[in-house]
Amino acid sequence: MEPVNIREEINQYLEHADDRLLKLIHGLIKADQASSSAGYRPDGIGITKEELIARAETAERDISEGRVKTLKQIREEMKSW
Repeated sequence: MEPVNIREEINQYLEHADDRLLKLIHGLIKADQASSSAGYRPDGIGITKEELIARAETAERDISEGRVKTLKQIREEMKSW
């Protein structure tokens, strides 16, 4: 069966599913998302390996191009928060 057909069938089934089944499916989806996460954002949302690598590469570029602040500068900024 093609993925698009599976999605349609699942969507139709979910329209009539009871709370127990919805919670079970929701748990499966959450478990799958958690297992594919390489890390987490501060709000708890998972980050994939690819996103984590992209963030590290961006940080490396920022550092090499001088887009950094000293700890002293950051502490001064924090005073106005």
